[in-house]
Amino acid sequence: MKACAICKGSCRVCVLISVFVCLLKACAKGKRWKTALELLEEMEANGIMPNAITYSVAINACGNGGQAKEALALLDQMKEKKMRINLITYNSAITALSKASKMNAKFPGQSNDSRQAASVTFPKSEVVNVDNEQLWVQALELIEQIKAEGMKPDGFSYSAAISCCGSGGRWKEALEIIETMQKGGPKMRPNKIAYTAAISACGRSGKYKEALKLFTDMKNQGLHADRIAYNAVFSALRVANRPGEAYQLWNEICGKHDEKPTASSTTTPLAVSPDIITVSDVIGTLSRADTIDKDKVDEVFEEAVKRGIVLREESLDSDYEVDLTGMTLPVARAACRYIFNRILANYRKGEKPSEVTLLTGVGRAQQQQQQDGMGDGEKKLTALREYILQDLEEDFDPPMHGIVPQRAQGTVAIAQSQVEAWIAGQ
Repeated sequence: MKACAICKGSCRVCVLISVFVCLLKACAKGKRWKTALELLEEMEANGIMPNAITYSVAINACGNGGQAKEALALLDQMKEKKMRINLITYNSAITALSKASKMNAKFPGQSNDSRQAASVTFPKSEVVNVDNEQLWVQALELIEQIKAEGMKPDGFSYSAAISCCGSGGRWKEALEIIETMQKGGPKMRPNKIAYTAAISACGRSGKYKEALKLFTDMKNQGLHADRIAYNAVFSALRVANRPGEAYQLWNEICGKHDEKPTASSTTTPLAVSPDIITVSDVIGTLSRADTIDKDKVDEVFEEAVKRGIVLREESLDSDYEVDLTGMTLPVARAACRYIFNRILANYRKGEKPSEVTLLTGVGRAQQQQQQDGMGDGEKKLTALREYILQDLEEDFDPPMHGIVPQRAQGTVAIAQSQVEAWIAGQ
């Protein structure tokens, strides 16, 4: 920080401002935006007027905490006081909009489908009540303000703006920004974050062709596609109901090679593995009621087991007591088939079957069948426990009838006699 021309930084006010700047930087690093705002108030209460540096650092704290309203309010105060606003400060404000849009996309208006988010999770109490429609518009307005003040937005500016568009499903605007970045200099070229955000924007709108093209462009630019980028494409394919492309991309991320390359294939070696989000999206896409392919679903689930993504060996699960909580409905359905096929295989090796207990929870976490690819038409909220009871009767031949024990309401029990009857029918 520059010292004042008179005291060279030795006077009490300059020393105090330096102290406040250090405290504000600590708040920014720790995402303690409330404390940062309190420090600004404390400065004014003690007769120390915040300068451009203290405001900028405070905006950075709000940006890191995803507090869009507070960041923009501070930016307005700087304008009212005729302070110079640099690119870093503008970028901090756009970052606040970007993180707020991710918060809004995660919580308000969303059903709890128990899909784990690919992005950073935020405490629900921290979510700002700002419409995503406002956020992406404000982000683009800040980009225009940067240009109007004679500065050039950099890759950070554009990437944060694309992120806002992505959370709001504004795929056209995201693609326009990507094109602008591609035409710019080295500092403006889209990075992996920008591409992934644009893919997410296309995915939310079911624009899978655009998502796949961006994915291919990213890799052709020499940018290594990580798991987040892959999952963004898988999400786009799930929304667009494209099981064929999802299955091909699954083989790609698993390092398997078909004779026919996928729409995104390159010769670049992969060093990325799928996770539970990947598995949920792929199985959800393959499990659409009108196109369900149980063989491929079971193949994907078996691969997920081998990779330790589901039914991990280090868990407390056994062959006859398995925890299904946290799984989406399609994944839980595939898990049931895997569990009983494993019991059948062990029986044929001489192992006597026993009662099976499936942990499901008591139904607080409900899922939307249509959203997870389990049906068309009207969306229905279904508890995992009730879904498993129904699945045992509809997905198995002969059907098995599970019960909910009186003293274990969060479980589904299948009696040994039911298991034996099913085995006898195979």
